[in-house]
Amino acid sequence: MISSPKEMQTEMAQLQKSVNTPAVSYKELFSPRWRKALLIGVLLPLFSQFSGINAIIYYGPTILSNAGKSLSSSLMSQVIFGVANMIFTLIAIWKVDSWGRRPLYIFGTAGAAIALFLTGVCFATGATTSIWLLICVLAFLACFAFSIGPLKFVVAAEIFPSKIRGRAMAISIMVMWIADTIVGQLTPVLLKSIGTAATFWTFAAFCVVAFLTVYKLLPETKGKSLEQIEAEWEGQAHGDRTETDGQEKADLAKILHP
Repeated sequence: MISSPKEMQTEMAQLQKSVNTPAVSYKELFSPRWRKALLIGVLLPLFSQFSGINAIIYYGPTILSNAGKSLSSSLMSQVIFGVANMIFTLIAIWKVDSWGRRPLYIFGTAGAAIALFLTGVCFATGATTSIWLLICVLAFLACFAFSIGPLKFVVAAEIFPSKIRGRAMAISIMVMWIADTIVGQLTPVLLKSIGTAATFWTFAAFCVVAFLTVYKLLPETKGKSLEQIEAEWEGQAHGDRTETDGQEKADLAKILHP
């Protein structure tokens, strides 16, 4: 966050320098220099869709209706899901700069995996008319809305240097919509072939993979300039990794003990 006129002038000078830097080709975009950043920028929107969020958005009323709820109850539940999604997205906007991107992603993917697994358990045990099903789905939506959903493009915009951002973001968005189409088309097939419980467990498995990927690959970008992040990708940063690890632990502690 810019806190003084001097920092603003420095940031403006760096941005001007970035604007004057020619964009790289797609061939260079896939070079080892940017490969990790591109991988993260592609995987985050991919996992966002494969978490099953649009399965709930698109087919939520049908799933709940088939589970024994009345149509009016199913539609009301969908309204509740939408409100919860909005509220926790606002929380993400409010807290992303104080809690950090990486901790939110770690807790969000872990929480989403647990919530989806328990949702599947509700369907497997026939507890679909109880309040627990609604609680589990709401828990998933909360975890998605404060991390997996809104932060994918926040992170992508920060990890991609200016010279590759345009092309890299285009690839990232393309992957997201391809994944969205796949999930939208496959969800009815999965519901019919393997059942509702197994479908939610499949989405939970993707969230587990997302958690492991984020934990292993995603750097913390909070408080870093675009130039610092670019220098880290290029192996030119002089910061101590131990200090970075300490900051990540502090950010995690803020979420656990706000």
